[in-house]
Amino acid sequence: MSKESLHIEPGLRWYAMQTKANREKEVEKRLSDLRIEVFLPWMRTRRRIGSRFHWVLVPLFPGYLFCRLDLLESGKAARYAPGVRDFLKFGNHIAEVGGEIVTSLRERCPDGIAQIELVSAKPGDAVKINEGPFSGLEAIFEKKMKGSERVAVLLEILGRQTRIVLPSETIEKI
Repeated sequence: MSKESLHIEPGLRWYAMQTKANREKEVEKRLSDLRIEVFLPWMRTRRRIGSRFHWVLVPLFPGYLFCRLDLLESGKAARYAPGVRDFLKFGNHIAEVGGEIVTSLRERCPDGIAQIELVSAKPGDAVKINEGPFSGLEAIFEKKMKGSERVAVLLEILGRQTRIVLPSETIEKI
């Protein structure tokens, strides 16, 4: 990594670091141990484990994390840390990530976990059920259930609307 080919300027800047598969947490620890500021945002998602779905945390950007460092001082140590593939590059140029982008992401990730609105439907909207015994059927969105990741929909069954409560990620707005 020659200084001339990359036009490296001194100073702390944010960069996206590509990690090897499923090694984001390990790289986060290694870089933190090197006293490099690291931001690894997570999100909640449901995964099928056996016959049931469970909520798990996964990286918001799988295979990537953000680090703030001076390339001249810490670039080589970060690049060759175990679990790291490389800095995100465009051609031969290491891409900087604007500080305002990281700040905005941090604001949207209290405790490092992204707050993602799972349902964009409003009461009365038509939705399609994508999972479970009612998969493929259309329903009317009624409401989000308070304090949970569930929704209530109205499904036409035997000539009348019946309220069904489902996990929010099992429906999509039509």
